[in-house]
Amino acid sequence: MCGLQLDLRMKRFLILILLIILNCMLAQQRQTYNPPSYSFLFKDTPSQLFTMRQFNLNYLSSYRLFSRGLNSIIKNKYVSDMIQLGMHSLFFMPLTHEEGHRSILTVNNIGSISQPFFNQNGAAYVNGVTDRSLKDFRDNNLPDYIRLHTGGLESDYMLTRRVETIGSFNTGDFNNYKWEYWSRKTVIVQYLALGLFEFEAGIKEESNELERDIVGMDTYGAVRHLFRPEMEFYRYTLYTDLTTSEKDFVKRMGYRSFLNFLNPLILGISSIHVNKNITINAGLGYMLSPFGDFIDENIWLKTERFNLLVTLRQFQNKKNWFQGIGISLIDFPLTKKLILTLKGHYWQQPLNFDFNTSELFSGGALDANLGYYFYNGQDSWLSGVAVDIGLIYKTKGFLPEELYLDEHFGLRLGTTIALK
Repeated sequence: MCGLQLDLRMKRFLILILLIILNCMLAQQRQTYNPPSYSFLFKDTPSQLFTMRQFNLNYLSSYRLFSRGLNSIIKNKYVSDMIQLGMHSLFFMPLTHEEGHRSILTVNNIGSISQPFFNQNGAAYVNGVTDRSLKDFRDNNLPDYIRLHTGGLESDYMLTRRVETIGSFNTGDFNNYKWEYWSRKTVIVQYLALGLFEFEAGIKEESNELERDIVGMDTYGAVRHLFRPEMEFYRYTLYTDLTTSEKDFVKRMGYRSFLNFLNPLILGISSIHVNKNITINAGLGYMLSPFGDFIDENIWLKTERFNLLVTLRQFQNKKNWFQGIGISLIDFPLTKKLILTLKGHYWQQPLNFDFNTSELFSGGALDANLGYYFYNGQDSWLSGVAVDIGLIYKTKGFLPEELYLDEHFGLRLGTTIALK
């Protein structure tokens, strides 16, 4: 594994982020704002319904409100739990997963139809795309075509990251998101680990190409095209279609997938108290990328004054490792009414997102969100309502949940409500 190479640009970038965060931490005015909050994103970039970030954020806030209401109405917690588990497994999980796939097509100006409800084959689809469109997509934009396969799992992974942040910073009741977290984690690992058992979906490509799923088995299809991007085009990849090297890569994915279970929140433990004012949580994560896969080491640190998330990330293509780091200051009260979230990222990734190369390029991103609470309730059940304005600037590179692989500047507009 190669060491983290801190070039001059990275040093300047990280120093800038650390200085901004330090300035916030040393600010004179402090306002604790801990009621459970629910954020919704009305407009993201691109201005299309919906981006991956937009759908994930809106879904998770809606799900938490749904489960909160269900838990308050149904006093028997076992009945409420079974309803939540059933709804998530049958409807919510495939809905967000397929939207992850669909968002990759939409940002690349390819129309499609999301059919996230299980069909007679027990599968949810994104369809409505011709073979010619998909083949042209593969031949002209391989990184995004690989991401088309992995976008559903990427969306699932980022949802669990959001839940872990909520839990680590104690901004929501665990009972209102535990089934979302547990079942999604299980499905992620199950999907990635299927290759360890030489699993075959057993679904044949439909005779009408517009009725076919865009990629079939996500993991097998991604691996086959990483190794053999110019081979004969077809969508539904079987385990038996894979070469020995490809099967080895599938097994690598399967074994590494179990890293996703290494977080105390799996046991309902959101954080560990260092003292009465400081808590800490740490966990690992694993997911696929447009050029291979990556491993995360996350540390969530909460004090009386700030919420800090540090992520160390190791990317790998076929054989070579590339390093990354992220630092986030989350929900920091600049004043009583202004709440800031600031995230800085730096990465090294394979040149041209190539699966085989050892050459790399460096990049980064700055993501900021400012919420203005124009209403702060005192005696009401509604603690506050905010208008959120966000922006992101990124250089070329893969950043999970951000749809553009090239350089990009984007604006966001949303709202946050806080309930007692």
